[in-house]
Amino acid sequence: MTRIALVGATDWPDVHLARRAPAVLLPEAELVQLPAGTDPTSDVDGLWLLAPPLTADARVHDTTTARAPDRGLPLVGPVASDGAGASPFVAAVPGSRLAAITGDTAPVALPPVPAGGRPARDYLTAPGTVWFTEAHRGPDAATVSAGGTPFVTLSDFPLATTAGIHPLLPAFATAVREHAAARTLAPSVPYGQGIGHRPPIVAGPGSPFAPLPDDEPRSYLHQMRTARYRWWRPLLALAAGLGTSPAISLFLSIVWLVLDPSMLETTDTADVDPVAPVTMLIGNLMLAGLIPATLVATRVGHWRPMGKVWSVAGRIRWRWLGRATLVTTPVWGAYLAAARVLSGEQPSARPEHWGWLLLITVLTTPLQAAGEEVAFRRGLMQGVGAWIKRPVLALVVSTVLSAATFAPAHTSLDPWVLLDLAGMAAACCYLTRRTGGLEAAIVLHVVNNMVITIGLTLLGGIRDAYVTDQTTSTVGTAGLSVVATAIMTAVLLWLARRCGIAPKGFGAPALSAQCPRRSGEGRVWSIRPHPLWSEHPALGGLAALAGFLVLRPRRRA
Repeated sequence: MTRIALVGATDWPDVHLARRAPAVLLPEAELVQLPAGTDPTSDVDGLWLLAPPLTADARVHDTTTARAPDRGLPLVGPVASDGAGASPFVAAVPGSRLAAITGDTAPVALPPVPAGGRPARDYLTAPGTVWFTEAHRGPDAATVSAGGTPFVTLSDFPLATTAGIHPLLPAFATAVREHAAARTLAPSVPYGQGIGHRPPIVAGPGSPFAPLPDDEPRSYLHQMRTARYRWWRPLLALAAGLGTSPAISLFLSIVWLVLDPSMLETTDTADVDPVAPVTMLIGNLMLAGLIPATLVATRVGHWRPMGKVWSVAGRIRWRWLGRATLVTTPVWGAYLAAARVLSGEQPSARPEHWGWLLLITVLTTPLQAAGEEVAFRRGLMQGVGAWIKRPVLALVVSTVLSAATFAPAHTSLDPWVLLDLAGMAAACCYLTRRTGGLEAAIVLHVVNNMVITIGLTLLGGIRDAYVTDQTTSTVGTAGLSVVATAIMTAVLLWLARRCGIAPKGFGAPALSAQCPRRSGEGRVWSIRPHPLWSEHPALGGLAALAGFLVLRPRRRA
């Protein structure tokens, strides 16, 4: 049974409407009345704070609002307002859950309700606060929410009137249902066992074993910097990654020796043939091993969902990755082909095992390139972003670090080779920030390596595809490469804006959605004077661097 507790006195002004609204949104729910100042227990699934009179103690709901987030309980309620002289217009904060639901940030007439208790600024200015603003009324906050919770929101305009309900109430109802579903999977707590009784911890809302949830819209850079971030988490993540990556490399090295025992007699890396099929396979897999190492670092170190490695959506956005591939392959492939022709290099004999090389390239090069992006872009960008709050400074520092590690990792110290590689690193960092994920950077890296490796395997000269400590370049070649990379970056950004992946504002990053809009959620508030129950919407369901083989062209012009 789903339970919603109305918290407050039975004679407070909004009690009759507060009883009717949940009955519409959650007709299956049992309503119970609890006194103001209740220390809530997890045998209820949602808390509706009644609006106290203006004469009530400002601390009337303090205990409830402090305890509910700790226990994963959805909560809605009022913030104090006397209504006198306040603007009747409310504007949602861009990127907020409220803006996502209403689809607009333009001011709308929603007058405040006179209520006692604490004003919104008390929550926003409290030491160590996890509260943030969802909507403004003039210069003041009108709606505030607590980060790191399923749903905890307080507002200065009514949760329910005879004309309609608060736009965020459907999301509250969804959170209540989710809590009720999770509670049924846990050992039950007899209702009414006494205030302060806490049930056993289960893997559900509020569980300490669950990853830290999203708390507000954030860019890819700041996905690890949640309200419960601690300064030592990036160091713990680094340690977890450094512990996992060598273990993977050690396992693959043993496999290498089993497949090619002659490697036991090799003492100099210069004697290793990079185009031997086994060598190429193990080299690619070692770099691909950076992916699980970074996933472990994210989950154990930052205590965030592993999906945040890929994008602000918490997953690989396959449709966007596919569209980026369809555009990048012909454009970047044509550039690399033209560069090959203009270089005047003639085709040469194919390597002996060229068929195996093609198969290994097709099967493992995408993983190898993705591994480099995950380590050099995600690992550095989100690690730095966890420490540095200012977005531009975090981007500059992480881009410099990414270029300064990615380029030398290819072993050549030729300045023009380093410039070429650093240009690619910078482009991938910018793409990642603007699009809110690694997909575009991975596509550019994969297409580059695939075209070069497959082309040079078929035409001969595959050894020239590998950057070694003997590889050199020229200012012209490096300059042309940087320009071509910048053009390809611009094309991908144009595509991202067309696809709705990147914001249209210049330099603006894509943000995570705090509460994705669900089917049936829309403009819930209505000023038309008809009964409350006719207003409810239809509710819808929401890096250790490994290996020495890194594919890059020796010359790209």
